Amino acid sequence: MDELHIAESANEYGIAKDMRIEDGNLVTRYTYDAEPLIEAAHQARIASAGRRWGDGQFVGVIPMAELTRINEVFHSAEERKHAILTWLRDNPKLVTFDKFLKR
Repeated sequence: MDELHIAESANEYGIAKDMRIEDGNLVTRYTYDAEPLIEAAHQARIASAGRRWGDGQFVGVIPMAELTRINEVFHSAEERKHAILTWLRDNPKLVTFDKFLKR
């Protein structure tokens, strides 16, 4: 039986890839580590300290898997906006602008 196992470290988005042969089939598994995004959000919070609303900063980072889920579940733009804002408030470590959490 052929053996193959390739493991790629997490990229800057926290996604790691693992490929291996199982029962004669190539199986690819993706795993997600939020730490790179959490660190990026933390650095953005530091950089945006003291800024006001309207200074052009973004308010948070949402992993693509979560954004895809929100887009599939909520159909109107208003529902998606509400779901995104709720998700960011429920995941404050991924907020990039502290004033967002104080609203």
